[in-house]
Amino acid sequence: MKISTKGRYGVRFLMDLGAHAHEGNVTLKDVARRQAISEKYLWQVVNPLKAAGFIRATLGAHGGYKLAKSPATISLLDILAVLEGQGAVVACVSSPGTCCRSNDCTARQIWREVDQKVSAVLKAITLHDMIERHQATVAVPVLDYCI
Repeated sequence: MKISTKGRYGVRFLMDLGAHAHEGNVTLKDVARRQAISEKYLWQVVNPLKAAGFIRATLGAHGGYKLAKSPATISLLDILAVLEGQGAVVACVSSPGTCCRSNDCTARQIWREVDQKVSAVLKAITLHDMIERHQATVAVPVLDYCI
């Protein structure tokens, strides 16, 4: 499984919204600056996330974006399904008709197991977990001693 730029940027966008939730609405411009992502590219990420109900947009002078759901209820699997689509590691896992050997193929059984385990890991990691990891990393003080 290869996660595209859209998927990676979508995760970073949602993490940024969660990390700055205490500020209220967060502008796309601020997220783009903090994450070093093109604001124009973020528009491609925002629309599917909004349609999926993960974020809410507010117009006006104090407008911007905020999470529409608790970060603890959004899994990495949920995010990637919206931005990358529902895809298995190998096409025959989700579409057995793509191969005439699907019914008795040992390799397909192995790929199905790999797909299930990858999905289980992605489902176990929540947006809340990712935000906490990020905040723990940022909160580590850098000690600079000069003698």
